Amino acid sequence: MGHNRSAGQFDAAWSELETAISGAGEGGLLLGTSGSQLLLDGVPLESSPAERTFAQLLTAAGVASICFTRKTTRDDFTAFVRAFALTGTKSANLAEQLKMALGPSGESVIRVNEIRFVAEDAAYGDARMAATLTARTLGADADKMQSWLKDPQKLIQLIAAAEGADHGAPAAGAAGSEAGTAAAAGSSSAATGGTQGRAAAGPMEEEDVLGILRLLSQLGEAGRDRSATVNRAAWQQKMVGMSKPAQATLREALASVAAATPSSRLDEPVLVRLAEDLAIRFALDRFQRGEVRVNAVRQLLERMGREVEGLRKLLTDREDRMTRAGLNVESYADTLDRQFWASVPESGKRRVLLSPEAWCIPPRNVQQFVEELLGPKDPETAEAILLQYAGCIRHKDVEARRKAAIGIGQIAELYGRAGSRCLTAALRELTAQIGDEREGDVLTLLNAAFVRLSQEAAARRHFPAVQQALDSLEHLERTQPGAIQGVRPRIGVENRLPEFIEESLGSDHVSGELIEVLRRLPHIAAEHLAARMPRTTRRSERERLIEVTQKLGEPALDHLRLMLREHPIPKAASAIGLLSRLDFKVLENLLPGRMREGQRALHDTVLRQLAAGGATGRGRLLLEMLELLDPLVVPGALVEVGMSGDAAAVQRLLCMAEGEVLPLGGPFLRLKAIEALGRLGSTEAADPLRKILEAKHMFRWAHPRELRLAAAQALEQIDPEWIANYIPRSGLDADEFAFEPLTPSADEEFVRIRRYRRLRTDRDLAVVITTARARLSGALKVLSLEGGLLAGDMQLAAGTEASLKITSGMRSANMQVLVRYVRSQQAGFEVVGTDLEDRSKLRRLLLTLSGPSSPTEQPLACAT
Repeated sequence: MGHNRSAGQFDAAWSELETAISGAGEGGLLLGTSGSQLLLDGVPLESSPAERTFAQLLTAAGVASICFTRKTTRDDFTAFVRAFALTGTKSANLAEQLKMALGPSGESVIRVNEIRFVAEDAAYGDARMAATLTARTLGADADKMQSWLKDPQKLIQLIAAAEGADHGAPAAGAAGSEAGTAAAAGSSSAATGGTQGRAAAGPMEEEDVLGILRLLSQLGEAGRDRSATVNRAAWQQKMVGMSKPAQATLREALASVAAATPSSRLDEPVLVRLAEDLAIRFALDRFQRGEVRVNAVRQLLERMGREVEGLRKLLTDREDRMTRAGLNVESYADTLDRQFWASVPESGKRRVLLSPEAWCIPPRNVQQFVEELLGPKDPETAEAILLQYAGCIRHKDVEARRKAAIGIGQIAELYGRAGSRCLTAALRELTAQIGDEREGDVLTLLNAAFVRLSQEAAARRHFPAVQQALDSLEHLERTQPGAIQGVRPRIGVENRLPEFIEESLGSDHVSGELIEVLRRLPHIAAEHLAARMPRTTRRSERERLIEVTQKLGEPALDHLRLMLREHPIPKAASAIGLLSRLDFKVLENLLPGRMREGQRALHDTVLRQLAAGGATGRGRLLLEMLELLDPLVVPGALVEVGMSGDAAAVQRLLCMAEGEVLPLGGPFLRLKAIEALGRLGSTEAADPLRKILEAKHMFRWAHPRELRLAAAQALEQIDPEWIANYIPRSGLDADEFAFEPLTPSADEEFVRIRRYRRLRTDRDLAVVITTARARLSGALKVLSLEGGLLAGDMQLAAGTEASLKITSGMRSANMQVLVRYVRSQQAGFEVVGTDLEDRSKLRRLLLTLSGPSSPTEQPLACAT
């Protein structure tokens, strides 16, 4: 509850609840449940997954309703929310938690009403509850209202008397109690034989139903007027004015209410329900007899809905309160339409949805029916319905096309669930109509539907449908550019390409359907593939990336070449990794020229791209560009030459090992060249390395100890038998060989191999870091001959050049480093320069730190 987001949501919820309670009656606000449906003062709320889940939670916990009285305070609501937080998703103890949090129901201002099972007629339970809620909401006082207007038995007597008057019988006003009783008794047969009586009187016309609806509306208005006097003769006259089919239908409806329970009352909700039932029944009868087409049903229901508006106004107080609370109230025409669709038998629904008039059915009704068919029940029919609905956008009627386009957008998720074939066919229909459409507003709706289906295809990885969307876009942009303007960025395929590529790298094989999608966007796909290359960690992943790029063909390769040749330096560098494997000759021709345009950051990126590509020729290429590289990048380049396995680089490395150094180089680069020769394992280097190892001036060794040790470690890779015999007289300590350059293995899975053994220090080593702007202190956590990991509160940025001094006892080692990455309280660095004496001190420090209990890492692993 202390989280900022939770607090904000709580404040918003309390504000809305407080507003709703302030407009409620004395009884407050009642939130009830019916299965998975939430009810507010008896009115169903719009149902989304959140509302349905909440209703199911309450129902499972045995909570029928929750009443927020007008005395509810913010503290009360806080306790209410916390009770749910304690319960979580377990509904078993929800009711008990609420009781404990809110106190006894008689004293609490938020009352939890649990479900109690009482023997009662189930058919009448909903109506009575709705009537009770409405009466409480409207403040109705049942004792003061005219009871006979709410008594279905009395109204049946009026109808019987009206029928008698029409045949010359005594007027209802003169009828005695016996006559009334007889009429009432006669009405009991209407409950069971009303249908036959209505049929005998003849079929009802639309005007007959409208007359009944007007009468029910007048009953509701008269029953609400507490001061009005009842004029029984006037009401009988209204009955006489009705047609015989209308009288029979009304008597049947009233008899069904009277038969529900002996105490049935015609309160406003019951009258509204009667009116709805009559309207729906009449519309359904006419539709099933074929007298009206499905597109005329909505118009028929709208006319009837206007006639019941008087009844609906009786409930406007409650609707106004719901509107003020921010809740949407369903229009009356929508309510009737929804109920009409629920009354249509399944065979009728299938027939309509598979007809050219499927566009007349509201999308929510289509969705409800298709969802029932999807899955194991009947997926073929579900697909047929969706295809028929999509075909309605080719209808000759503008209104039909407009409604179909809106509907497709609203049920796009169903097309995705139905499968790639259904989506593809719907996209084809949309493409054809977009090219032919001349109505501007309909064209906008068609484009919106096209976007939604395309997004659904991409989200569900239906790649054939994605292909269709891209092909359609290309066709329309070529033939009708104005009709599809602005659609391409909205379909979201280009933004999802990195996701598609990432998923393909993790799968056993690359989907041919995905390759076809990428081929339709070769330039964008090539750029995403190039950007992904430096982030590969395993060789299998890298080879899969190269395989995908190869399958895209020449358009993708041409774009990579164009990127290297003409694009700005940062973007041009991203193409190097792939080109090093797919077109090395172009890379050799173009890369040296682009290297002159950039500084250290570019050179470092190029080195990492070549390392990620893993091309054998990268060693020779790096040596050719060595003088173009920033001096701080050269040591890493020489290491990469050794890791490349490129035999063509041996001669140049031998020259450097024998003393030919770069203008800004020195003994450190000579040492790196010797280590590279050892990693390459070339026998040509054996004799020159022996000379370095054995050379003497009088009684002293001609070369520094660290350089001789590097030569000995290289010979250990080239001629292990010779070096084993020479070690005892070499003047070198065998322990110093513990930290030797690591050699890549042919079957190594990782793209970047650790170059030296690393040591995790069991005690902090104090270091001083000096940059151009500051002098900082830190501690070493990880150390190797190549670099390490610093810890401490240091304000360093990646790419920073610095001098690092390690102090251990009486010795200190100095080196030039580059900060490679920065994390919270950590910084990784790489050694890019040092004299050989300091490197020897670093080696001895590592030997001192590495003991039987010192934590070390495996020799070969993925480098960070």
